[in-house]
Amino acid sequence: MCGICGFIGQVTDKSVTERNLARCAQTLAHRGPDASGSCVTTSFAFAHRRLAIIDPDPRSNQPFLDEEHGLAVTYNGEIYNYRDLRQELLRRGYQFRTETDTEVLCKAFACWGIDSVKRLRGMFAFAIYDQNTGTAFLVRDRLGIKPLYYACADDDFVFASQPSAILQWPGVRSKVDPAGLSSFLSYRAVFGERTLFADIRKLQPGTWLKITPQSHEHRRWWDPACLDDSGDGSSLETLIGSAVEEHLLPHTPVAALLSGGLDSSVLAFELSRHSSQKPTCFTGIVSNDAYDESPYAVEVAKSLKLAHVLVRLPGATSLDVVKRLTAVRGHPIGMHNEAAMYLLARAVSHSHKVLLTGEGADEIFLGYSRIFRLSFDLRRQALLAALPDVIGRPARRHLGLPKFKASEFELFLARYSYFPQAEKLGLATSAWRKDIVHDAELIDWMNNAFHSGGPTPVERIRQFFVRHHLPALLEMVDNTTMAAGVESRVPFTDHRIVALALRMSFSEHLRWKHAFAPFQAAFTPIEKFSETLDVSKAALRTLYSDRLPASVITRRKLGFPLPLGKWATDQSSAPFRDLIFKESPAIADYLDIGAVRRWYARRSQVANDTFGKQLWLICNLEVFLRQLST
Repeated sequence: MCGICGFIGQVTDKSVTERNLARCAQTLAHRGPDASGSCVTTSFAFAHRRLAIIDPDPRSNQPFLDEEHGLAVTYNGEIYNYRDLRQELLRRGYQFRTETDTEVLCKAFACWGIDSVKRLRGMFAFAIYDQNTGTAFLVRDRLGIKPLYYACADDDFVFASQPSAILQWPGVRSKVDPAGLSSFLSYRAVFGERTLFADIRKLQPGTWLKITPQSHEHRRWWDPACLDDSGDGSSLETLIGSAVEEHLLPHTPVAALLSGGLDSSVLAFELSRHSSQKPTCFTGIVSNDAYDESPYAVEVAKSLKLAHVLVRLPGATSLDVVKRLTAVRGHPIGMHNEAAMYLLARAVSHSHKVLLTGEGADEIFLGYSRIFRLSFDLRRQALLAALPDVIGRPARRHLGLPKFKASEFELFLARYSYFPQAEKLGLATSAWRKDIVHDAELIDWMNNAFHSGGPTPVERIRQFFVRHHLPALLEMVDNTTMAAGVESRVPFTDHRIVALALRMSFSEHLRWKHAFAPFQAAFTPIEKFSETLDVSKAALRTLYSDRLPASVITRRKLGFPLPLGKWATDQSSAPFRDLIFKESPAIADYLDIGAVRRWYARRSQVANDTFGKQLWLICNLEVFLRQLST
């Protein structure tokens, strides 16, 4: 919806602060092309870039000042239940001068204080300053749909929707955090509070940061591990329909991404039921038959009688697009579909400001069978350990299990990582290899995050994906679509749906196809039986089995991939490889280019998409580091 930034602390020179704030806000212009505003006082300075969706009247521009209650807010997102909250506040005597949810946010805070966030349904990241008490809060929504970063400048705080804005503030260094860089190479994202920058932290999902002149305090106000009854006993069907309906707008047309997979098809079906306007679906076509899902999308759109736009996407992303998106995001492109989604969002932006996407369903409804079947491989590993090595060793090799007996966490990390620790160390420079001792801290964090998820392997994996993997994915979606001036909305991440899904049993989400499937799977590598002998997201498939084409219900998950194995070795990746192998690479401070060259020569002989994704990470990190140094 918008871009926000600001400063909380003692303002000694308003004119200097105004210039600094304007420089920060300018980096967020793509997030809010419709309006801009700022407010500078002696104790805070807020700025805002607006993408006007609700109440586009200039009176709703931000920062929003509620002079009656002494509140100032700069806010990014949307509160879907703001009309209900508005009616309740009206009954309590509060008066409104706009039709926007921003004013509802202010009045709710005036009425209930910081506990008001528990009443909000929606996506949001905001800063609110109470001039009566001199207290500020930075707040982020439950699942981390909207991003929020901050840095300490002396004893003061600078915050923004993106790190690039914070880096414009005097005193905030652009120094890279080695642990953040290592996390990016291993997992495509930087987990926890860390970022790629040593001076910048990100506010965690479902968390607020309270700032007073004397102190600051973090508190988690929502945790998926602490389930509640916020769904009021509603069925899954009711909650999904309600979430989609709340994500619609009465006078603004809403588009939807339709890949032809299960998740986006469910959203398209619910849109056809709940939208008073005829929604339009957009589908990206990749020029590679193995990755082209458009025939499924065409079938769904036709069966639901929805308007449908096909957007042809390049099979390989150009370096210019990557540079442009990296510069706008101020972050390297980690997920290989980001550039394609950006190009698709640009096509959407010609006719729509709001876009519904199916992100979140895989994490919530157990769509990653290969990882969620971890306990199955743990049992196989235990059985093989009891056999003589002459039998156990070839069996482990056939099943893709480690040569040694791996712990549950080690097996999870092996499945989840893009760059295994040993492979990453093999490419590191001697200087960074010493510095990469930070990886011990990173792995400790991963270990704690994993084991704090619950009493069983399934619960631990589910909680990890909801609490850590999903926010990284949502940040990618938000930044990529906002780079094109489009607000993405993700109905599956409605916290009521999440709470219900987490209460459901493992077998309701992931089941075997038939009674003999577990026995067949026992002798089959998990990569080969995943979604062949078992059924992922079974609850969704069952619920919509008679409402969507059978081809969509029964097909395997493909996601939104690009053929990166082919890309890594053909001419389309040559401009990326030249950055590393033919020029003076910035990444040479961290990776030994000779080792990378030998690694590429060896791996390209049997190139696959795993290798392609690894090369993609290295190349995109190079693009980012170059831009950072200019």
